[in-house]
Amino acid sequence: MSGALGAERSAQPPPARSGLARTWPDAGRLGRVGVIATDIDGTLLRTGSPIAERTAQALDACAAAGIIVIPVTGRPIRWMAPISEQVPHLPLTICSNGAVVYDLQARRVVHAELVEEASLADFALRRSQLIPRARLGFETLDGLLVEPDFAAQLPAGARRVELGDWRTAQAAGVVKVLVRLEGQMDSDALLHQVEPLARGCMHATHSNPANGLVELAPAGVTKAGALARFCAERGIGAHEVAAFGDMPNDLEMLAWAGSGFAVEGGHPRVLAACEHRSPALDEGGIGPVIEAILAARPA
Repeated sequence: MSGALGAERSAQPPPARSGLARTWPDAGRLGRVGVIATDIDGTLLRTGSPIAERTAQALDACAAAGIIVIPVTGRPIRWMAPISEQVPHLPLTICSNGAVVYDLQARRVVHAELVEEASLADFALRRSQLIPRARLGFETLDGLLVEPDFAAQLPAGARRVELGDWRTAQAAGVVKVLVRLEGQMDSDALLHQVEPLARGCMHATHSNPANGLVELAPAGVTKAGALARFCAERGIGAHEVAAFGDMPNDLEMLAWAGSGFAVEGGHPRVLAACEHRSPALDEGGIGPVIEAILAARPA
């Protein structure tokens, strides 16, 4: 199947329509890729849309060629069903920005990094003192808990907790804390406010510049760390990994991978940090790059 894909489509990137150069690694480096780690929203697909047929076919060809494909996402476990339905051969996924490794076939948590009680207490106190109008959501292994006024409409499946009642959430096992501030939809600006509060107790990032949501993982936990552990357990080096992403929560993963690709049209920080680009979603997304990886594999 990989040979057919290589014959049908050129392994070279299409010409960039923007002023930004779209450089790819040479064929020798692409041919060594044994793991494809991809963010989901804004990278693998447009949120709310299915995976493009071209990309889905390329992912299927990876399975046939023995290349491991692993989604590495900020999504919680409960948002992974549509992905596993479209690509049923995926074995594992890294969720919640690296805090959870989930077996898509067995539908069970393989590994989870929980926010420590002291860290949660420390951050909650700083929040109440410095940004008292901010509201928190707690992503747990049992679902989402939110403080009053976290959102105008209660997210599906979420449960309310009292303001400041982080202990109820902590008892359920918190893997990610969400921060919202009424009237603030600029996630970069909110991240600037939240980062100093989280420093030393949690890792702050965001995955959408316009939804006014900051995401806090346990201290030291990133997509990169979880992916590195996944690869080390299988004897795979960073030079054998191609990673794709578009938002600040992908930065560490893209820097760690031997070949890190920013999706064209992604966040300016990500575009500035990455040497390599994949086309924008409406120009094929990561599909053409995966085809080039398949075409470059030794016969």
